[in-house]
Amino acid sequence: MRIVMPSTTYRAHDVRLAARPASLRGRTVGFLDGWGRRESDGSFAMYPLMEELKRLLAERHGTGETIWIRKPNISKPAPKEQIAELVTRADVIINGEAA
Repeated sequence: MRIVMPSTTYRAHDVRLAARPASLRGRTVGFLDGWGRRESDGSFAMYPLMEELKRLLAERHGTGETIWIRKPNISKPAPKEQIAELVTRADVIINGEAA
């Protein structure tokens, strides 16, 4: 698996992206999950692809704490309160997954 941290400017549209840290070692990673996985007791847990990414980031890049937040509705943007919590608590954020 290769981790890609794009440059901070997307040249085709002159859009500024969030700053990328030089390293992920010890960084708090926030996951904003639209899917989740329902457990047998009815609760939700992290989507399996995100669980694997979390494991790989820790194993290969020494990431620190993980924050996982499940959006209430996959087809709508996350509520502002969830975004604010992630921005406040996480050094880097992974939003969504591609399966």
